Amino acid sequence: MSVLVPSMQKLDGVPAERLVDLESRPLLCVFMPDRLNLMKGPAGVRRAHLDQVTTAIWPSRLATRRAYGRALAQRNSLLARVRSGRSPVDSLSGWDRELSRHGYALMEDRRGAVELLSPRFAARAEELGLPPEASIGYEPRSSALSAEELERELRESIPADLERGFTMHGPHRDDLAVKLGSRNVRRFGSQGQQRLALLALLLAERDVLASVRGELPVLLLDDVLSELDGERRECLLGVLRDGGQTLITTADPAALDRVPVTRLEVAAGTIASLDSRAAA
Repeated sequence: MSVLVPSMQKLDGVPAERLVDLESRPLLCVFMPDRLNLMKGPAGVRRAHLDQVTTAIWPSRLATRRAYGRALAQRNSLLARVRSGRSPVDSLSGWDRELSRHGYALMEDRRGAVELLSPRFAARAEELGLPPEASIGYEPRSSALSAEELERELRESIPADLERGFTMHGPHRDDLAVKLGSRNVRRFGSQGQQRLALLALLLAERDVLASVRGELPVLLLDDVLSELDGERRECLLGVLRDGGQTLITTADPAALDRVPVTRLEVAAGTIASLDSRAAA
């Protein structure tokens, strides 16, 4: 296993602070303890993550998500004008049509991504010791089977939207469900199960991206070994032996003794090679 630190990506000549700002993001799968929010946080966190994964699988589909976001902002702005009496209710019809067109395309993109991820998630979850019935599923807010049906749902929601002042219905309210049997990991999973489910999801994403894009994403794993028992550590290290490039941080270097690694120690603001120190 080798260590790779991705070079700084730029947007219009300026270093980009967020990968989502890039038209073509590096293929990365990142595990950090604070990413447990994907398992136990609000739906918006999982929805945004699903959109990022969808874009990584099919980069050209980023345009759909952006078009939906622009149409949603315009419809919400028009709702405010209708509420204040500055525009008639009928003026919403054009943005209902536009929002439903992009919205249904976004739903199809998300559904396709989850269909690719689902079997791989189940396999990785079982390897890591989660129950065999572990699953992920796309949970759209809309039951529409076409853009026209979504447009009809939007029209029907206009009274409630005007009361609240924003669009309450549509793909911007979707969720990605992670379950153990019929029980949602977010509500009923233990901290350990949530951690393993997150790791299984990231490994499933790596599998899918490798299959579709033809290259293994770089794995960035921050303190991933500290709360895994020996069996699950061995399972994860077995994945790393399969190839690809991985950067792991750990306070227990001995845990990686059975895997070929390049070891770097970070201390007092400096980085030193443990391998060269051992050779000396």
